[in-house]
Amino acid sequence: MHLLEDAVTVLRKSTSHNNINQKPELFNFRIHGEEKTEKSNFLSELGLVEECDDDSINKEDSWEDCIDQDFSEDLPPDNELAESRKESWMSVMDFLAKRFNPTHLPCLQHPNLIKVPRLHLPYNCYRQTQLPPVERAVIPTKDNPPPEMSEWLAQFSTWSNAERIMAINELIARCEPTQVRHMMQVIEPQFQRDFISLLPKELALNVLSFLEPRDLLRAAQTCRSWRFLAEDNLLWKEKCKHAGIDEIPKRGCRQDRPVCICLLGRVLQLGKILECCNLAAYMRQHAIEMNWRTKPIRPPKMLKGHDDHVITCLQFCGNRIVSGSDDNTLKVWSATTGKCLRTLVGHTGGVWSSQMSGSTIISGSTDRTLKVWDADTGVCIHTLYGHTSTVRCMHLHGKKVVSGSRDATLRVWDIETGNFLHVLVGHLAAVRCVQYDGRLVVSGAYDYMVKVWNPETEECLHTLQGHTNRVYSLQFDGVYVVSGSLDTSIRVWEVETGACKHTLMGHQSLTSGMELRNNILVSGNADSTVKVWDIVTGQCLQTLSGPYKHQSAVTCLQFNNRFVITSSDDGTVKLWDVRTGGIY
Repeated sequence: MHLLEDAVTVLRKSTSHNNINQKPELFNFRIHGEEKTEKSNFLSELGLVEECDDDSINKEDSWEDCIDQDFSEDLPPDNELAESRKESWMSVMDFLAKRFNPTHLPCLQHPNLIKVPRLHLPYNCYRQTQLPPVERAVIPTKDNPPPEMSEWLAQFSTWSNAERIMAINELIARCEPTQVRHMMQVIEPQFQRDFISLLPKELALNVLSFLEPRDLLRAAQTCRSWRFLAEDNLLWKEKCKHAGIDEIPKRGCRQDRPVCICLLGRVLQLGKILECCNLAAYMRQHAIEMNWRTKPIRPPKMLKGHDDHVITCLQFCGNRIVSGSDDNTLKVWSATTGKCLRTLVGHTGGVWSSQMSGSTIISGSTDRTLKVWDADTGVCIHTLYGHTSTVRCMHLHGKKVVSGSRDATLRVWDIETGNFLHVLVGHLAAVRCVQYDGRLVVSGAYDYMVKVWNPETEECLHTLQGHTNRVYSLQFDGVYVVSGSLDTSIRVWEVETGACKHTLMGHQSLTSGMELRNNILVSGNADSTVKVWDIVTGQCLQTLSGPYKHQSAVTCLQFNNRFVITSSDDGTVKLWDVRTGGIY
């Protein structure tokens, strides 16, 4: 290495004492006597050539005729040799790099190296010497790391978090792209562990419960274990509860299964999700919502059959619609085709109330009777006698129905056997509305009173007084009783104590329809407005009116904690968003 550095020094001195346009003396084409010997020895010391006898050299031969054997193969033919030689220039680094690996010659990397004319040596004066192989350092491995690494790691472990981050940033900045890529290959697997599958099921479900339903369905498509968790019935039960869905289809239910299969089939195309009752309920609700949002409204089907008579009551269950009229009949319609399937004939007076469950229909008439019908065959199964005036209202729960009449009494019947069970006496005027939850009966009448009954003992538990006009509507959820009156007020009562908890004021006329779900009450009024209330606080949450409000009395309504559907005497049906109070 020192010899190479000396060579570079000599070349620099030589070029510094000669005109740049003249050939330096070191590169004279003829070498005689001691000058030749000195320079030949110098090249021998560099290990580039080996000395040979003077007799083997023709002293009259010029350097133009003696070309380095290394270059002779690359030179053009002899007739172009002179011109090519004049144009050949290279740096000392290029010259020596032909014979050495430049990575092992630090002196060749020096920035102050200057370019000199190409040096040609007579091939008959020397033969190229084979250099001994360069001794390379042992490649470091995990078992044989460099000694400095242990010291650096020991020092690294003593640093603070901020210092470590700074050191890592500096390390990455100094790395080559291939080294950074290697870091990524080492680091990425650390963040690709399936921690959900590693957790106990209870913890995994708790984590997944924070996902939105859409994200849960996507997670179910990831792998089998995630699919198993994402389909959990309890998980979707919470999602249904949060969305206000309380009508969960039972597994194997005949009337619900086709809907569930259809909806789950749609999910299966997306995520291969298995049947789950709560999931099916959620997807059914989602499908209905999307139908309202995106699909055009179909042309209405006109159900014509009662001629010009008044339709007094309407029931809807599955694919069947049942209408009652003052023409003394009930008609069963197909909700799909709009065709009349059968006409139920038997009453001798107008039909003013009805209830339906599955294929069983119960009707009440001005002929003072109730009738139990089979919707599939149109046959009257039972005729229930006992009231002495028009049967104006009824409520079905399980296999029992409670009827209210203008004779101021209520009666409890078994619809399977047709037997009369109990009579509830206490009102002073016609009973206009009734609710039954299987345990208690609540009734409202034209005597301005609301009564709570124990039907088994036929005892009146509470008489709820406060209204100043007829009671036309009732809602009962087992804890609270809500009554609507012609006095424009709505009252909330505690069923256990009979105390009035709130009086809800805001409507201007008769409250014609109400529905209660999870402490949220929606009321429709003859003043053409719809209001949403919190019965726990007594606050009015929304008034559904504005420029799109009904132009006449609201006659009936339905809601599901998110949407309200209302109908009116103005001939329109409107869909409202409970949260915003606007038309959906």
